[in-house]
Amino acid sequence: MNIKQEFIPKSNRNRPGAKITPTHITKHETTNKSKGANAATHARYVKGQNAIDRSVSWHYTVNDKGIIQHLPDNEMGWHVGASRNCQLIGIELCVNSDGDYEKAKQNVAQLIRHLMAIHNIPSSRVVSHQFWTGKNCPAGLLTQWGSFKALIDV
Repeated sequence: MNIKQEFIPKSNRNRPGAKITPTHITKHETTNKSKGANAATHARYVKGQNAIDRSVSWHYTVNDKGIIQHLPDNEMGWHVGASRNCQLIGIELCVNSDGDYEKAKQNVAQLIRHLMAIHNIPSSRVVSHQFWTGKNCPAGLLTQWGSFKALIDV
C-alpha cells in the first residue's frame, strides 16, 4: 500500500496540532462527483483557503489510484464536530465520475485494515460520519454499509 504524505501546513488554522490517541475510524465521502475531483484535488483543497476558513480537515483521502495523508494519525482533524474529533481518524473516499469507485472502495478498505492493525482499533469502531452526526455521509456507502464492512473484516 502506497500512502503519499502531503500534510496540511502546521501554520494552517485547520491543522490544530492537538495530539490524539485514535479509538475510531470515521468514513466519509467527498460528495464531489466532478471529473478530476480525485485525491490530489482534495489534497489541494484541504490545504487551501476555503478549508482553512471553514476549519475542516481530515487524515486521508482515497481514490482509485491511491491514498494521500493530510494529517499524522496522532493529530486531531476537524471532520465530525468539535468534541468528537479528539478520538477519530477521518477518511474521505472520492466519488469523482471519472474514477473507479469499486477500486477506490478496495483501496479504502485496505487502508482501514492497516489503520486498525497499527492502532488496535476493532472493526466495531469503524463507523460512518452519520454515526456521529446523523448526516447522510458517506451517502454512497450507507446503502451498502454491511458489504463495505465485510471488505474490512476479510
